[in-house]
Amino acid sequence: MTSVVPVPQTIGSYPVVAAIAVAARPGELPWQFIVICQQHRTAPGTGPYVTWRVGSRDGHQWAAENGCYDLTWPQAVASFTSRASLPDPPGPHRPDQEEDGP
Repeated sequence: MTSVVPVPQTIGSYPVVAAIAVAARPGELPWQFIVICQQHRTAPGTGPYVTWRVGSRDGHQWAAENGCYDLTWPQAVASFTSRASLPDPPGPHRPDQEEDGP
């Protein structure tokens, strides 16, 4: 899926180390990503990590749902892969109709 908003660089002050755009589900903010963030300010690659599904309406302010915290890198990759492989929601999500009306 191609994103029209920039990939988030930080979520909750945690740096994003991996991200993939995913389709929005009904009722979600229109721009969605699955992300892995480094949970603490430590040397790159040393963890721990957190994975989130995050959404934005404008590509600048991000809301995250139910993170998986204190993960090792292999656990974070498994969580990321699992979240990213969930099926797309049914039907097209058209954020332009939500904001502008019919």
